[in-house]
Amino acid sequence: MGRHPRVSFGRWARGALPLLIAGCQQPPAARELSTTAPSASSVPLDRLAPGELELGRETAFGLPLPKLLKVERRFDDAVHASGPVAAEVLANFIRERVAVAGVEIGAAKTVFPRATVKGGDGKILAIEVVHGPGGRSQLSVRDVSPPARPPGASAAELWRRAGLTEDGKSVAPDRNQ
Repeated sequence: MGRHPRVSFGRWARGALPLLIAGCQQPPAARELSTTAPSASSVPLDRLAPGELELGRETAFGLPLPKLLKVERRFDDAVHASGPVAAEVLANFIRERVAVAGVEIGAAKTVFPRATVKGGDGKILAIEVVHGPGGRSQLSVRDVSPPARPPGASAAELWRRAGLTEDGKSVAPDRNQ
């Protein structure tokens, strides 16, 4: 009689039901904790906001470039890159990473004339973000920093190297005529 599956399950369920109900009850302190906000560790930290660009590995004079941009040409004083990025989004990416007194915004391009990279080495950069066809953008970063002064050189020596006196007059006026 006790071997039928329905009878065995019924006995098991009657015995297990009070244990299940008792196990589901939470003490009052546990209920209060569960209504609070989720902990910081459960919130994902690596989410990009809509329109935000992912940081890439390439840099231009210390300025980090977005992952979608590809460096096309690199010179001693300039870096040119392009990629499938909207010009406005790229300009916002650059704006967050540089300190600049003024920005020139136009229909076709955005210019950061004398920018320095935040936390960088102080180089002065001229940055242009140009809107290209098909949602592509072109980025041009030029180092416009003045040349470094040679160590130990006085102002008079620098004038002399340029062929001028300290007053700005030519050292050899007869040769300039």
